[in-house]
Amino acid sequence: MIDITLAIVNELKRIRPHATIYREYQEQGFAEASFYVYEVMSESQQELMAYEYRKHHYCVSWFPKKDPTTGIHEQCEQMRSKLFDEFQRLTDLSLGIFNREIKVEEGILRMTFDIRYRMAPVENTPKLTKFEQQGGVKHG
Repeated sequence: MIDITLAIVNELKRIRPHATIYREYQEQGFAEASFYVYEVMSESQQELMAYEYRKHHYCVSWFPKKDPTTGIHEQCEQMRSKLFDEFQRLTDLSLGIFNREIKVEEGILRMTFDIRYRMAPVENTPKLTKFEQQGGVKHG
């Protein structure tokens, strides 16, 4: 099993090394200047020869710091540019990121995107590991 969410977290750490990144929802709110990563939905489609096409739709929310010197909207614009420029593939899994959309709502930057890949069938049939042969001449 591959952990796509962990690969996204690692990629965000490469972009912003000291950022706080959450994988689970926080009841008491988020620390400011942090990311929250979650999967919105996933889908699977069967293909020929038992292959499977999978698509995961993710959302990354970024909560800017409430700083009187730099406005929230300005911080969101800077982060949007950084994500468009640097968040283009998951290096850990060698997967591309598709259909990125970024919007600012109520002072929070939200980026949605897709991860797509094709799974090969898992072969669980036991393999022949040892073969013994006894030979001879028939009727001889």
